[in-house]
Amino acid sequence: MDNILIIAGEVSGDSHAASLLFKFKNIERNCRFWGIGGDEMKAQGTELIYHLQEMAFLGISEVIKHLPFILRVQRKILSEAEKRKPLCAVLVDYPGFNLKMARRLKRLGIPVVYYISPQLWAWGSWRVKKIRKYVDKMLVLFEFEKKFYEQHGIEAEFVGHPLVDKFKGILPEQYKIFNENNAVIGLLPGSRRQEVSALLPAMVQSAAILKNEGKIRSAEIVKVEHLPLSYYQKIIAGKADFITVVQEPIQQCLARYDSVLIASGTATLESGYFGVPMVVVYKVQWLTFWLGRLLIRLKNIALVNIVAEEEIAPELIQNDFTPQKAAALLKQYLTKEGNIKKRKQLAKLRIKLGKGNVSLKAASILKDFIYQEKK
Repeated sequence: MDNILIIAGEVSGDSHAASLLFKFKNIERNCRFWGIGGDEMKAQGTELIYHLQEMAFLGISEVIKHLPFILRVQRKILSEAEKRKPLCAVLVDYPGFNLKMARRLKRLGIPVVYYISPQLWAWGSWRVKKIRKYVDKMLVLFEFEKKFYEQHGIEAEFVGHPLVDKFKGILPEQYKIFNENNAVIGLLPGSRRQEVSALLPAMVQSAAILKNEGKIRSAEIVKVEHLPLSYYQKIIAGKADFITVVQEPIQQCLARYDSVLIASGTATLESGYFGVPMVVVYKVQWLTFWLGRLLIRLKNIALVNIVAEEEIAPELIQNDFTPQKAAALLKQYLTKEGNIKKRKQLAKLRIKLGKGNVSLKAASILKDFIYQEKK
């Protein structure tokens, strides 16, 4: 049976890859997948050589600390690729690892498809040369990415964003009506342990300020599946009895929130797609931040703002993220007028994310590609 190597090193990538695999299996059954991923990919029959929990490194210092392990993973995957001779490798986001793997896989003569583009448009075009040299096909989520690659002579196909299909049919027909006597906010501190550790304590303090000022009734922390409940409870222990920890599908959570305090990442798109007003926050280790300031070319870092091509969600990064500042920004959405105004502004984001059938489009392109290469 033919096989395909697939690598997704983060929770969001695992979800997108699993949707791709589900659709691919419906149109091509004579192929199995193996590589790096999470529980959703495993549920779709992927043979996991490494679980993404083993790959969750945040920031340059974390990468340096775990470099021996990372190199061991690379050697193992490449060794397996030499033995199994996959039809191609599908690399899903996770650019720090996957761009290096693309180079090594191409040396082995294995075609490379990259699904979910590295943010080269943010970090400068010098890395585009790697894509041109080592990637055979780009499948991108945003129209502006297709234009970016075409400008650099790289073949790219716009498939749209998977969350359009994920949330199809469950978006509320009307905006949530704000009730000042029953206001609820969500705290979404990210999917990595390091993110939760860096962001959640200040998030809890921000919520406490709003509670003490009578702006909210309650707050909820949205837990990710692979982190234990005790990790969250330890952070909030004895500090805020009005805060609960929930583990539910994000769409169920977002539907009941009046606003969210949210870590920069894919979840900002989900919040924006549901029209939930947000304040985006982030903190990384100082070495990572300093290097990022030297290299990054964009005014905003939040994906929701980049895709909208304007700042539709305020950002508090590094030292700018304080409980006081976050609470002050959230207050502007905790009124009827401020809440509905922001929800209407966020509605334009849906147009930017495509028309749906994203995973099927990606799966069809992948099938055509691998069997064209096979010929």
